[in-house]
Amino acid sequence: MSSKPLDQALDALEDSYATFPYILFRRYHSIGLSDEEFLVILHIIATQQAEHSFPRLDDLALRMSLSKERIAVILQGLMGQGLLQHGNERVSLRPLIERLLGLENRANTVSSIYNRFEEEFGRLLSPLEYEQIMHWIDEDQYPDWMIIEALRESVLAGVYNFRYVDTVLTDWMRAHIKSEQQLQEYRKKYRARFADRTNKRLNTNSSNTQRNKSDGMQEKKRIMDTNKEQIVPAVQPGKYERFYEVFRKKDAVEPHENLP
Repeated sequence: MSSKPLDQALDALEDSYATFPYILFRRYHSIGLSDEEFLVILHIIATQQAEHSFPRLDDLALRMSLSKERIAVILQGLMGQGLLQHGNERVSLRPLIERLLGLENRANTVSSIYNRFEEEFGRLLSPLEYEQIMHWIDEDQYPDWMIIEALRESVLAGVYNFRYVDTVLTDWMRAHIKSEQQLQEYRKKYRARFADRTNKRLNTNSSNTQRNKSDGMQEKKRIMDTNKEQIVPAVQPGKYERFYEVFRKKDAVEPHENLP
């Protein structure tokens, strides 16, 4: 048996092949693609690379176990989602790849923020805390640099909890901070206001201390004056001796007058 037909088939396989973005294999479920949609995309990629044309519905139906009507619905859905872009008799997968890369970057961002929190807090984060990070990114749409800066504020303040970080982020959002430069300017103004309030408080405390000291001295003087008024003068020696002598004589005479 000749091996020539087999060699020809192997040569054909080596000469004709299609390449696929690996991220498409890893992430297609993450952007909501079904297995059917994924397989249709693979057929489109392979046909355009090997035949330099967009596959016809009839050809796709022959290669797959799907009807032409079902394939048409899938293609319309992919284009409606903005994952495929049709033009110049070709279908561009650029929107799809951009979506996948964005998802990849987002996953890397979340992982980076998550690891940074664990490093700074010195412990593993709970599932609820992980959901809080996702909420900051997806719902509040805080940029990653702002979340890291809020974490830094928390560490500098010695407060290691998510509530404090969320309060800082909310404060910055209300201040309409959109860039790192705006954050630096906001911090300068905040520190200036804080220093001014501190100086005023110190001056007020100093005035109160001096006033209290003055009041205390006046009270001490008043007490001393009051005590001075209550002091009884000491008896002068010999001043009342004659007075006592008269009464002693009187007591000595009175018993004899009463004798019968």
